[in-house]
Amino acid sequence: MVNINLSYTSKINPSGATPVLTRAQVWAGLQRKIRFAQEFVPVIESCQVLEETDDGVVTREVRFREGPKDRAREVVRGFWPSWVDFEQEDGTRIRNTISEGPSGDLDDLKMTYSFEWRVPHLQEESEEFEKEMKRFKGMAKGAVESSIEAMREMVKDGRIKE
Repeated sequence: MVNINLSYTSKINPSGATPVLTRAQVWAGLQRKIRFAQEFVPVIESCQVLEETDDGVVTREVRFREGPKDRAREVVRGFWPSWVDFEQEDGTRIRNTISEGPSGDLDDLKMTYSFEWRVPHLQEESEEFEKEMKRFKGMAKGAVESSIEAMREMVKDGRIKE
């Protein structure tokens, strides 16, 4: 089995983006993403919350439109105000992190998604591995950028009010 480990970072508020998102709005977006993942990541078709504990740990099932599997059961934990961890039954882990650049200003706010995908059918240093790495990099970039854009739209239409 091969693990594919990678991260992708994007500016939350690049020049000209409106509205400018605050850390509180992005955190509220990540909380919504826990329960409605399909609104943020195009490859996710549906998300069903199965259980939520008093301390905020959510167990959910997501179904994928495309990808290495058609569905995943995940345990999701938020670590306010900085990140959310998603752990799947097969050991795959994903972390969504809000971070600040050196200035600490809103135009220096960043979102990073880190992935540890378990891919049992791959062999390292194979042609298929290189092809999958490229595909996973595209998925990571798409997930970060679509999530930020979804948050911006949700602030505009009032789903995120922070």
